[in-house]
Amino acid sequence: MARRVAISPALRNITRYFVYLLAIIFISFALPRLIPGNPLSFMAGDYAKDVPSSVLQQFGAYYAPDLPFTQQFILYLRNLGKLDLGYSFYYKAPVAERIFGALKWTLLLSLPGLLISTGLAIWIGVRMGLAANDRGATLLLPLLATQAVPTFLMAALAQVLFGYKLRLFPASGACTPGITASSPGYALDVLKHLLLPLIVLVISEVPSTAILSYNSTLRVRKEQYVSFAKYLGISEDDVRQQFVIKNILPEILGKLSMQTILCVTGSLFVEAVFSYPGLGTLLKQATSYRDYPLMQGILLVSCLYGVCISAIFESILNTHTRTDYRRKPNE
Repeated sequence: MARRVAISPALRNITRYFVYLLAIIFISFALPRLIPGNPLSFMAGDYAKDVPSSVLQQFGAYYAPDLPFTQQFILYLRNLGKLDLGYSFYYKAPVAERIFGALKWTLLLSLPGLLISTGLAIWIGVRMGLAANDRGATLLLPLLATQAVPTFLMAALAQVLFGYKLRLFPASGACTPGITASSPGYALDVLKHLLLPLIVLVISEVPSTAILSYNSTLRVRKEQYVSFAKYLGISEDDVRQQFVIKNILPEILGKLSMQTILCVTGSLFVEAVFSYPGLGTLLKQATSYRDYPLMQGILLVSCLYGVCISAIFESILNTHTRTDYRRKPNE
């Protein structure tokens, strides 16, 4: 009988994310070449009349439509190795230059949104699960209702109400026009513009993780070792900390790798609504102007960003959840 080779979790995770990386790179390569009306068809179409010849030459050198498909992919990998994502039709500038200029704003919005929404959702879900009464179940209704509202719709409603009607927050942009990084009060102005998109992003991301935390807490509270701990007279606080919370954390944190990707995509919708100068607004502009090289680059960088954040987040959490937390009362 053949012996099974044990694969460490770290190696399994590395392999999984390497497959994700290859899939993202291949999809970003294949989409503009395989979809109907792909950008290569514009090389000989009427659209090319509006594009300077120098831009068309750079476009042709990057995509190399005359080469075989395999050689195009090899050339694409070489360009990626040099951080060359092509040349933007609309901005008349390298795609990487435009994307990395917008990426800092996406990071400023999505990373705090992920951390705040995750911490708040776990706290809400665990509190509801530990209550285990009708009041805790009733609190699920607002979460379910919030989860049903699309992120872009929630952002649009918040923009109209709090930005235009009540004027409690700036309605769009990342800073007041005319203010630069060297201007006094620049950081405070950026924070004011960040608050409303951040609040919308946090509210939209909390329900799914909170509901997961609630269900996990209810399940663990029904375990026999929790009941036995109470029978032995262990205090309610110790039971909650040592036997409930520590046992639900690995399950909850294991689901958060997918939540990071959802938070990144959610931030793109929020940015587009608030005209926040991140990747979401840049993608909206690229779509409006049919800037295919820019759209392809944003797709690639957004996916890589989500996967990298997910991998980093998961590796950090694994170092804290590697211990078996299923503590029994006799341990």
